[in-house]
Amino acid sequence: MTATTPDFETTYRRHVDGVVAGDLKAVLADMAPGTVPAVFVGVRVPREDVDGAEIVSVRVDGDRRVGEAVYTTPDGTIGLRSGWALVDGVWKADILENFDPSSAR
Repeated sequence: MTATTPDFETTYRRHVDGVVAGDLKAVLADMAPGTVPAVFVGVRVPREDVDGAEIVSVRVDGDRRVGEAVYTTPDGTIGLRSGWALVDGVWKADILENFDPSSAR
């Protein structure tokens, strides 16, 4: 990562905090242009009443970044992996997929 590349981990932590806080406007602002609503199709995501989250992985994948978090909701846990790319110098999520939360611990 170069000095001019924004810090992904900070962006991802802010994003996860936004999900927990229910700040839909901020969460959607982190999505890459043109990906909503298709990015959510077939993916279980935290909606309302998120009790908390644990970030289990933040990693580099070539020029992309990947974040994994396990969200705790009244209906159980949700493992959510997101792929991020730089769009006009800002990290934006463009891929979402679920993973088994028990495999992350």
